[in-house]
Amino acid sequence: MREPDLLTPVVVVGAGGHGRVVADILRAGGRTVAGFLDDRVAGPVGPLPVLGPFARALDPAFQRGRAFIVALGDTGRRVDLGEAILRSGGALATAIHPSAVVAAGAHIGVGSSVSAAAVIGVGASVGRFCIVNTAAVVDHDCALGDGVFVAPGVRLCGGVRVGAAALLGAGAIVLPGLSIAPAAQVRAGTVVDVDFGGV
Repeated sequence: MREPDLLTPVVVVGAGGHGRVVADILRAGGRTVAGFLDDRVAGPVGPLPVLGPFARALDPAFQRGRAFIVALGDTGRRVDLGEAILRSGGALATAIHPSAVVAAGAHIGVGSSVSAAAVIGVGASVGRFCIVNTAAVVDHDCALGDGVFVAPGVRLCGGVRVGAAALLGAGAIVLPGLSIAPAAQVRAGTVVDVDFGGV
């Protein structure tokens, strides 16, 4: 799936707290944010309009000339809606804050967001629809599956493998070379020193 042109306006799907963070990341990186889509917020949200409900992201006429990023904290809904946008022919953007450090050769999947002061190390791979939150570290050779949620301040040491849809709570630390099972939930502040979640 191709990444849209950086001049393509981006619609943020979700106008809640994470949606506002993603809009800020995009604007900080010089991207044009067209507005939000949300089922519960009529808008505007700050200076940005709410352009309609989530379903508009699947309308081919509305998709034309726009890219989308799904900014919902709920992993299941984020992944499902992101995949539905792709299936319907829409383009997904990726949001990386200019203060984040992303090593040359690291991979960030479409529809993912990397917040301020985060670090993605050499050889790391971040799947589609992931959230790497403020000041989190995904060190060298880590691999995150689709839909992983990495909360603020998480530290993944080198070579950690995180299965799809896993959640790592704020400040969690995972020691080198370990694995986190798909859909596992690591509590905030946990130090993981063995494979976690039935891997």
